[in-house]
Amino acid sequence: MSGMGPETVKRGSRAGGGGLSLSVGLTPNLRTRPVLDGMFHADGIDMTCLELHPSELFWRQLKFAEFDIAEMSMSSMLMAIAGGDDRFIGIPVFSTHYFFQNWILVRKDSGIKKPEDFAGRRIGVPEYQQTAALWSRGVLEHEFGVAPKDMEFWMERTPDISHGGSTGFEPPEGVTVNRIPAETNMGEMLLAGELDATLLYLPGGNLVDRSTA
Repeated sequence: MSGMGPETVKRGSRAGGGGLSLSVGLTPNLRTRPVLDGMFHADGIDMTCLELHPSELFWRQLKFAEFDIAEMSMSSMLMAIAGGDDRFIGIPVFSTHYFFQNWILVRKDSGIKKPEDFAGRRIGVPEYQQTAALWSRGVLEHEFGVAPKDMEFWMERTPDISHGGSTGFEPPEGVTVNRIPAETNMGEMLLAGELDATLLYLPGGNLVDRSTA
Protein backbone atom coordinates (compact mmCIF):
# COMPACT_ATOMS: atom_id res chain seq x y z
CA MET A 1 0.00 0.00 0.00
CA SER A 2 2.85 2.40 0.66
CA GLY A 3 3.49 5.17 -1.83
CA MET A 4 0.34 4.34 -3.75
CA GLY A 5 -1.31 7.12 -5.71
CA PRO A 6 -5.07 7.68 -5.69
CA GLU A 7 -7.23 5.92 -8.23
CA THR A 8 -10.84 6.89 -8.93
CA VAL A 9 -13.14 4.16 -10.20
CA LYS A 10 -16.80 4.52 -11.14
CA ARG A 11 -18.89 1.51 -10.14
CA GLY A 12 -22.31 1.52 -11.82
CA SER A 13 -25.45 0.11 -10.26
CA ARG A 14 -26.92 -3.08 -11.63
CA ALA A 15 -30.36 -1.53 -11.13
CA GLY A 16 -29.64 1.10 -13.79
CA GLY A 17 -29.74 4.89 -13.65
CA GLY A 18 -31.67 7.00 -11.21
CA GLY A 19 -30.26 5.26 -8.15
CA LEU A 20 -28.48 6.71 -5.14
CA SER A 21 -25.03 8.12 -5.96
CA LEU A 22 -22.36 7.70 -3.28
CA SER A 23 -18.66 8.54 -3.10
CA VAL A 24 -16.64 5.81 -1.38
CA GLY A 25 -13.10 6.04 0.02
CA LEU A 26 -11.31 2.71 0.51
CA THR A 27 -7.85 1.34 1.18
CA PRO A 28 -6.80 -1.72 -0.85
CA ASN A 29 -6.94 -5.08 0.91
CA LEU A 30 -8.53 -8.49 0.45
CA ARG A 31 -11.91 -7.33 1.74
CA THR A 32 -12.18 -4.07 -0.22
CA ARG A 33 -10.64 -5.32 -3.46
CA PRO A 34 -13.93 -6.73 -4.83
CA VAL A 35 -15.52 -3.28 -4.49
CA LEU A 36 -12.55 -1.43 -5.96
CA ASP A 37 -12.27 -3.90 -8.86
CA GLY A 38 -15.98 -3.79 -9.70
CA MET A 39 -16.72 -7.38 -8.68
CA PHE A 40 -19.32 -6.16 -6.18
CA HIS A 41 -22.30 -3.96 -7.05
CA ALA A 42 -25.07 -2.71 -4.79
CA ASP A 43 -28.53 -2.67 -6.37
CA GLY A 44 -29.84 0.84 -6.87
CA ILE A 45 -26.55 2.53 -5.94
CA ASP A 46 -23.98 4.22 -8.17
CA MET A 47 -20.64 4.18 -6.36
CA THR A 48 -17.64 6.31 -7.23
CA CYS A 49 -14.70 4.65 -5.46
CA LEU A 50 -11.38 6.29 -4.63
CA GLU A 51 -8.45 4.04 -3.66
CA LEU A 52 -6.12 5.73 -1.16
CA HIS A 53 -3.36 5.03 1.34
CA PRO A 54 -5.07 4.73 4.76
CA SER A 55 -3.08 7.59 6.29
CA GLU A 56 -4.29 9.99 3.62
CA LEU A 57 -7.84 8.63 3.48
CA PHE A 58 -8.44 9.00 7.21
CA TRP A 59 -6.99 12.52 7.29
CA ARG A 60 -9.04 13.71 4.31
CA GLN A 61 -12.24 12.32 5.81
CA LEU A 62 -11.58 13.79 9.26
CA LYS A 63 -10.55 17.16 7.85
CA PHE A 64 -12.96 17.60 4.96
CA ALA A 65 -15.65 14.87 5.29
CA GLU A 66 -14.86 14.27 1.63
CA PHE A 67 -16.66 10.94 1.12
CA ASP A 68 -20.20 9.71 1.72
CA ILE A 69 -18.77 6.37 2.87
CA ALA A 70 -15.19 5.75 3.96
CA GLU A 71 -13.00 3.47 5.98
CA MET A 72 -11.93 5.25 9.14
CA SER A 73 -9.38 4.96 11.92
CA MET A 74 -11.31 3.51 14.85
CA SER A 75 -9.36 5.43 17.47
CA SER A 76 -9.61 8.74 15.60
CA MET A 77 -13.33 8.33 15.02
CA LEU A 78 -13.97 7.60 18.69
CA MET A 79 -11.94 10.68 19.63
CA ALA A 80 -13.82 12.83 17.12
CA ILE A 81 -17.21 11.67 18.40
CA ALA A 82 -16.13 12.15 22.03
CA GLY A 83 -15.15 15.70 21.09
CA GLY A 84 -18.64 16.46 19.76
CA ASP A 85 -18.11 15.75 16.06
CA ASP A 86 -21.47 14.46 14.82
CA ARG A 87 -20.68 14.24 11.09
CA PHE A 88 -20.12 10.49 11.11
CA ILE A 89 -21.94 7.30 12.04
CA GLY A 90 -19.73 4.31 12.71
CA ILE A 91 -20.67 0.95 11.19
CA PRO A 92 -19.04 -2.09 12.88
CA VAL A 93 -17.52 -3.50 9.71
CA PHE A 94 -13.74 -3.95 10.03
CA SER A 95 -11.97 -4.30 6.69
CA THR A 96 -8.47 -4.35 8.22
CA HIS A 97 -7.58 -7.47 10.22
CA TYR A 98 -4.12 -7.19 11.79
CA PHE A 99 -2.39 -7.87 15.08
CA PHE A 100 -0.58 -4.54 15.03
CA GLN A 101 2.01 -5.53 17.63
CA ASN A 102 3.56 -7.66 14.86
CA TRP A 103 4.45 -4.41 13.06
CA ILE A 104 6.71 -3.11 15.84
CA LEU A 105 10.19 -2.43 14.45
CA VAL A 106 13.26 -2.54 16.73
CA ARG A 107 16.79 -1.37 15.87
CA LYS A 108 19.23 -4.29 16.19
CA ASP A 109 21.71 -2.41 18.37
CA SER A 110 19.06 -0.84 20.61
CA GLY A 111 19.50 -3.42 23.36
CA ILE A 112 15.79 -4.28 23.25
CA LYS A 113 15.53 -8.06 23.61
CA LYS A 114 12.03 -8.41 25.03
CA PRO A 115 8.90 -6.23 25.30
CA GLU A 116 9.73 -5.17 28.87
CA ASP A 117 12.87 -3.49 27.51
CA PHE A 118 10.73 -0.79 25.89
CA ALA A 119 10.66 1.03 29.23
CA GLY A 120 12.80 4.16 29.07
CA ARG A 121 13.25 3.96 25.28
CA ARG A 122 12.70 6.47 22.48
CA ILE A 123 9.84 5.17 20.36
CA GLY A 124 8.75 6.51 16.98
CA VAL A 125 5.13 6.67 15.84
CA PRO A 126 3.59 8.17 12.71
CA GLU A 127 0.84 9.43 15.00
CA TYR A 128 0.26 8.81 18.70
CA GLN A 129 -3.52 8.50 18.43
CA GLN A 130 -3.68 6.15 15.42
CA THR A 131 -5.34 2.78 15.94
CA ALA A 132 -2.19 0.72 15.22
CA ALA A 133 -0.16 2.64 17.83
CA LEU A 134 -3.02 2.48 20.34
CA TRP A 135 -3.26 -1.29 19.89
CA SER A 136 0.48 -1.84 20.39
CA ARG A 137 0.61 0.45 23.44
CA GLY A 138 -2.24 -1.58 24.90
CA VAL A 139 -0.35 -4.83 24.34
CA LEU A 140 2.83 -3.42 25.88
CA GLU A 141 0.97 -2.13 28.93
CA HIS A 142 -1.55 -4.88 29.62
CA GLU A 143 0.54 -7.92 28.65
CA PHE A 144 4.05 -6.76 29.56
CA GLY A 145 3.61 -3.98 32.13
CA VAL A 146 5.16 -1.15 30.06
CA ALA A 147 2.82 1.85 30.27
CA PRO A 148 2.89 4.76 27.79
CA LYS A 149 4.36 7.02 30.49
CA ASP A 150 7.34 4.64 30.70
CA MET A 151 8.41 5.47 27.12
CA GLU A 152 9.40 8.62 25.23
CA PHE A 153 7.44 9.00 22.00
CA TRP A 154 8.48 10.82 18.83
CA MET A 155 5.66 11.57 16.39
CA GLU A 156 6.32 12.18 12.68
CA ARG A 157 3.13 13.82 11.44
CA THR A 158 2.69 17.58 11.67
CA PRO A 159 -0.30 19.24 13.37
CA ASP A 160 -1.65 20.64 10.09
CA ILE A 161 -1.62 17.30 8.22
CA SER A 162 -2.49 14.68 10.82
CA HIS A 163 -5.44 12.88 12.31
CA GLY A 164 -4.69 14.49 15.66
CA GLY A 165 -4.75 17.95 14.15
CA SER A 166 -8.30 17.26 13.00
CA THR A 167 -9.52 15.91 16.35
CA GLY A 168 -7.75 18.36 18.67
CA PHE A 169 -5.33 15.75 20.05
CA GLU A 170 -3.29 16.65 23.11
CA PRO A 171 -0.80 14.22 24.71
CA PRO A 172 -2.20 12.47 27.79
CA GLU A 173 -0.99 13.79 31.12
CA GLY A 174 2.29 12.21 32.12
CA VAL A 175 3.09 10.94 28.60
CA THR A 176 6.00 12.48 26.68
CA VAL A 177 5.20 13.03 23.00
CA ASN A 178 7.77 14.97 20.96
CA ARG A 179 7.46 16.16 17.36
CA ILE A 180 9.99 14.84 14.88
CA PRO A 181 11.60 17.89 13.20
CA ALA A 182 10.27 18.64 9.71
CA GLU A 183 13.70 18.18 8.12
CA THR A 184 13.90 14.50 9.14
CA ASN A 185 11.65 11.47 9.63
CA MET A 186 11.37 8.22 11.57
CA GLY A 187 13.46 6.24 9.10
CA GLU A 188 16.35 8.68 9.25
CA MET A 189 16.17 8.86 13.04
CA LEU A 190 16.24 5.06 13.28
CA LEU A 191 19.30 4.87 11.03
CA ALA A 192 21.02 7.59 13.05
CA GLY A 193 20.38 5.77 16.33
CA GLU A 194 18.07 8.54 17.54
CA LEU A 195 15.15 6.14 17.95
CA ASP A 196 15.23 2.68 19.51
CA ALA A 197 12.06 1.35 17.90
CA THR A 198 8.83 2.27 16.15
CA LEU A 199 5.34 1.03 16.93
CA LEU A 200 4.49 1.32 13.23
CA TYR A 201 6.68 2.19 10.26
CA LEU A 202 5.09 3.18 6.94
CA PRO A 203 7.82 3.33 4.25
CA GLY A 204 7.33 4.85 0.84
CA GLY A 205 5.85 8.16 1.91
CA ASN A 206 2.39 9.58 1.21
CA LEU A 207 0.55 12.85 1.72
CA VAL A 208 0.64 12.42 5.50
CA ASP A 209 3.72 10.29 6.29
CA ARG A 210 7.28 11.44 5.44
CA SER A 211 9.40 8.30 5.86
CA THR A 212 10.64 6.98 2.51
CA ALA A 213 13.45 4.54 3.44
